[in-house]
Amino acid sequence: MLRATVAAFGLGCATTLAAQVAPGSAVAQSPDSTRSSTRATVPIRGLSRVVASDSSILMDASAVRHLPGGSVIVNDTRKKQLVVFDSALRNPRVIADTSSNSPNPYGLRITGASLIPYRGDSTLFMDFDSQAFLVIDEHGAFARVMAPVRANDLFYIGGGNSASSAFDPEGRLLYKSVRRNQGIANMFGTQAPAGGESRTIIAQPDSAPILRMDFDRRTVDTVTLIKVAAEKMVLVRTPTFSSTLPLVNPLPLTDEWTMLPDGAIAIVRGHDYHVDILEPDGRMTSGPRLPFDWKRITREEKQTIVDSLKRQEDERQAKLPPPPPTAPGMPAMPRFRFDPVPAEDLPDFYPAVRQGQVRADPSGRIWVLPATSKDAKAGLLYDVVNREGRLVERVQLPQGRTLVGFGPDGMLYLNHVRSFNKSTLERAWVAR
Repeated sequence: MLRATVAAFGLGCATTLAAQVAPGSAVAQSPDSTRSSTRATVPIRGLSRVVASDSSILMDASAVRHLPGGSVIVNDTRKKQLVVFDSALRNPRVIADTSSNSPNPYGLRITGASLIPYRGDSTLFMDFDSQAFLVIDEHGAFARVMAPVRANDLFYIGGGNSASSAFDPEGRLLYKSVRRNQGIANMFGTQAPAGGESRTIIAQPDSAPILRMDFDRRTVDTVTLIKVAAEKMVLVRTPTFSSTLPLVNPLPLTDEWTMLPDGAIAIVRGHDYHVDILEPDGRMTSGPRLPFDWKRITREEKQTIVDSLKRQEDERQAKLPPPPPTAPGMPAMPRFRFDPVPAEDLPDFYPAVRQGQVRADPSGRIWVLPATSKDAKAGLLYDVVNREGRLVERVQLPQGRTLVGFGPDGMLYLNHVRSFNKSTLERAWVAR
């Protein structure tokens, strides 16, 4: 839960800051990428034939699974429920929630990306409480329970930032995990000098593994590594206790990935915005650098971003109740807080890709949501890249919509947020 909270905090800040790059603002050329002028030759497509669900059912649709005949399973994380709609997005049927009379328990933990297409038309849903997968059949009914190879990896498979987790054609589950600094455990065993307090900044590795879970052999192996923002934390030590406080990077420069229908892995490289394709046989091919409106972040702007986040956290801390008293003679525990990384840790350019916003559609095209775009209108504008890593079209979503799933033949599923606790599911087609 801690990692989920930190990730959400960082992603929210990055999204907000990226949105502040106004269309028409000064564009600085990245020394390692392509200017945006080539975008003029790429068509921008809208949507057609939009169908919406009832607005009283959902609070926030985070993932959708298209079923045979056009019915869908929707994961509503805010209301903590799984809902099945028919082919007209009508007649909702709740198949899991947190109520006492629920046909199946949803669980109390955040499971934003936990609807994973499985064999045929079946679907896996993450049950963190029982540390198992629940298999949902093609009719939207719970069929059986399946044990993971490593239960501790469920957070990485189905957590809020794990939208790329997917099964390859051989039935093996691919997902992104983390690498940890093994020296932290040893540092916890050392205490600060008597009567004093020490603070040490610890950096985690700047790469993360894509793992492959084989259910038949009951093994987990590493497929490849991708770049991530090196997480940092402050280790606070006193003569009596040790604790860690996270440092949040609001503009992480990362690689993002997704798996194509044939089992190949598409990796969108964040440092220069191009796509590498890792074939199932291990071959790696690289596409050209994609056009992006690079905007430089000056030293003064970096400091402004960090100072602004510090002020926001100070204001949040001021509204919290006082910490509980400690035992006599014991020092007060440091209050948990989110502080930003130092200004010099921020990148020199706004990152090209938003975290967790790379998907593959059933035809094998890669949908990428850039962090900024001068061509976007009121809504989000996606770059659509083919298997050779070339930008073939861009798709404009209406205002207030986010992409949450795909169907066949250019079909999209959108979450339309109408208020904080009300949203609708929309089905639309790309107008090609």
